[in-house]
Amino acid sequence: MPTKAPRTYADIIRHSFTSLLMTIGIIIVLTVSITLVVDQLLRAQNQAAQLSASLQTSQVTNFRDWLAINRASGLNSRNTFVVIHNADGSTTSLLPHGTSLADANTWTIPFTHLTYVKGWGLFFAETLKASGSTYHLYIGMHVLVGNLHVLIAVLIIAIGISLLIGLLFVRRLAKRISAPTMTLATAAQQAAANPAVTQTALPQPAEPVEISQLAKDFNQLLAAQNGRLERERQFISDASHELRTPIATIRGNIKLIKRRGDQHPEIIPESLGFIDQESLRMQHLIENLLHLSRADRAEIDRQPLDLSDLVSTTLTHYQPLISQEITLHTPTEPVWALGDSDMLHQILTALLDNAHKYSPADQPITIDLATYNEQVTLSVADCGPGIPVDAREHIFERFYRVDTSRSNKIEGSGLGLAIVAQLVQLNQGTITVSDNQPHGARFTLTLPAAPSQSD
Repeated sequence: MPTKAPRTYADIIRHSFTSLLMTIGIIIVLTVSITLVVDQLLRAQNQAAQLSASLQTSQVTNFRDWLAINRASGLNSRNTFVVIHNADGSTTSLLPHGTSLADANTWTIPFTHLTYVKGWGLFFAETLKASGSTYHLYIGMHVLVGNLHVLIAVLIIAIGISLLIGLLFVRRLAKRISAPTMTLATAAQQAAANPAVTQTALPQPAEPVEISQLAKDFNQLLAAQNGRLERERQFISDASHELRTPIATIRGNIKLIKRRGDQHPEIIPESLGFIDQESLRMQHLIENLLHLSRADRAEIDRQPLDLSDLVSTTLTHYQPLISQEITLHTPTEPVWALGDSDMLHQILTALLDNAHKYSPADQPITIDLATYNEQVTLSVADCGPGIPVDAREHIFERFYRVDTSRSNKIEGSGLGLAIVAQLVQLNQGTITVSDNQPHGARFTLTLPAAPSQSD
């Protein structure tokens, strides 16, 4: 079966307009025709009543007398005839000489008084009985047929002219409607043909409203795509920068060993130490990149869990590893939240690592756990230098560091908080950063609360 070819705006509008105009024309023809027929039938019925009255009061025996009655009633004698079956069994035909209805073929239209006589035309037939005689009246409907012919001819001409004018109008209308769409499609094709070029926006026409909304949606999609492309470029640039340093260090120390290791063997242990340190740094960076890649595709099943127990268990293992004292403020009752326990453990550990790196060794790290308005909040506060307000919106971006010089004084790849933000999103939570008092930064994680599991 052949596939139907796609249609243009002009084809669709032309087809719809033609169908609509033809439907309206048919409705008009039927309505006017039915009205005209009913009107003529009522007139014929009224004339039949008049003729019946005249025939009952007059003794008509020949066609001449019948013509006189016709003239008195105002009927066209050429199209009005009568056949009388007398009481004595004889038949009187009031017809022109040499003609007889008995020899003609007739067809009666059901449920109407209309009869078609072959070679004579359409008649309104009425039968009545009076003084023992039966009168068959035949009133010609030639005027009706003529009017219908004229009406149909006029309507066909009118519809034809309307179609011609309408198709010209449709062609102009289709061009006007399709112009914004074609402009938008052309701009979209140009954008698709040059994916490497950052597109600002597609043209957005004021009307039609549907095309304007479509262009707006396209622009939002394009802006999101440009944002992803920019983040990918930045990610590649940052990853290359982060990997370049340890690779350069490793290669430099290998060359140093090759060049001077034989004469100065004492430099070998130091160079191997640098190589080990930088390779470990590369390993951590690659592991973090894998974490981010897995988090982008991860699907989790959140379960109710006691967040206070998870925090206490994590601190028990983490506290011996750092010099800062960790202070925990938590309710006496269990705090139930919806989430993935492994991911929440990873989030808390990453926030503690961040607080440990930026807090002085003699300053505490504070953890607060609370429930408010069917939500659970977990905050980790340090007493470090804090985070500037203008940097807070970027703090969860990949490879972002407040230290723009990317100093190596503080270890890290700049991916820890990006991983935290991704894991928080997977757990349908939010994370924000604010000032800690009197100084430092406070990271606050908010999760949906779960019903108490004590039952």
